[in-house]
Amino acid sequence: MWGMKPFKILCLGFISITLFLLLSISPHTAFADDCTDAVPTDAPNLYQVNASSSSATLYFAQPASQFDAYSISYGLTQSADAYSVTFNMGRLDGAVKYTVNDIFPKTNYFFKVRANNGCASGPWSNTLGTNIKGAGSLPETGPQISLFGIALGGVALTLTGIFAFLFVL
Repeated sequence: MWGMKPFKILCLGFISITLFLLLSISPHTAFADDCTDAVPTDAPNLYQVNASSSSATLYFAQPASQFDAYSISYGLTQSADAYSVTFNMGRLDGAVKYTVNDIFPKTNYFFKVRANNGCASGPWSNTLGTNIKGAGSLPETGPQISLFGIALGGVALTLTGIFAFLFVL
């Protein structure tokens, strides 16, 4: 008599909690209008990239506008948008030197940089490549995670719980 009842109650509880969590989560998408920080109006001047066997050192002049951080975007194509790094840095005397580590050896990379001010991002600099002779062509890889994929996973988990509950009934 009590054999399946605790399992049914457990399934019902799991489904109820899952549905409650999915319905109570209110994702907030940040829009440009939500940010009140001053947008950097000019881009850093990326003027040199020196590559070694597993790193690339970028040299760029700071923008004239207000900023508190930089974002560097890089990749194996001219779009330079496969990978990125952001770091906090205020105004310095002279140029900025930043090294990107753990890149593939003998591979051409393209880089661009922009200044950030709080939640506001300025325009991208020009794009410079490493131009390594004899560089092989490696595919751009990395995790492809999106909000759609996360939502789809949540829906699949909920449907699995509902089907398990209905199967038990």
